[in-house]
Amino acid sequence: MVKMSALPRQCLASSSRYTLNHPIHMAYRSFSFFPHRTPPPPPLPFFSPPSLQPFAPGGSPEPSKDKTPREEEVDDHEWEIRAAKATLHLQDSIPRFFQPEQTTSDMFPADIFSANLILKLPPPLPLKTSSLTAYSLVSTLARSGMQALHSDLRISLDRMTYNSPTSVALPNLNAKRQRQIRSLVTVRGKPRLPGGMEAVWHTSSLYTLSPYSGLIISHEVESIRPLPGEGVAEWLRNRLRGWRKEEDALPVPCPRAVPVPSTLEILRFLERQRKL
Repeated sequence: MVKMSALPRQCLASSSRYTLNHPIHMAYRSFSFFPHRTPPPPPLPFFSPPSLQPFAPGGSPEPSKDKTPREEEVDDHEWEIRAAKATLHLQDSIPRFFQPEQTTSDMFPADIFSANLILKLPPPLPLKTSSLTAYSLVSTLARSGMQALHSDLRISLDRMTYNSPTSVALPNLNAKRQRQIRSLVTVRGKPRLPGGMEAVWHTSSLYTLSPYSGLIISHEVESIRPLPGEGVAEWLRNRLRGWRKEEDALPVPCPRAVPVPSTLEILRFLERQRKL
């Protein structure tokens, strides 16, 4: 019998009849330094179509959340009190809109305006907001912009009426709870550009009360005549070009605005009419 140690190394390496079952080799194959891991779950898509319902990390669909939940419903007596408070607040706050001492909390209190307040502006201002925070921001920007372009701004509340909503009435609610407030406002101000006369704007707004909570849930600006700053760009372009039209004998920083003649001009006009 031939011993393994007596065979040359070349024969031992090339022989197919002998297999080396080394104990260290077996231990190496059965031992691993890295624990066994399950394959990771597939990654969530970066973009999913709106038709697909979002899924939680565990694979179950997420519960749907209403972005604009319905507010708490109050009884008829409390609803009438809130509607009356909203009307009085509008009558008091609208004329003081441009006063510097008015703060956001004073102008838009949470017990008058809904947290989901919707603001709609008329064309060509395609702006719509759906929260009280955004509504306060837009109002602050509008007030600051008007004060930067005009001085001595004043607001007069010409008329305020109750209107029934034009949409389909809700059958499960009292008809008295479906109420809207329309306000007609006149704004006056003098442009800060030299040579400008006092300008006048007429605005119509529609406030809708919530049939559930009695708070103001919508403010729709129906019309602004004329639009603030309308024609200013054309006026500046004509002045920079260095030519003027016949009808532009006097500088008018805010063309399209309704000028208010002074008392002296009215007296001169009446005197000319008497001489004719």
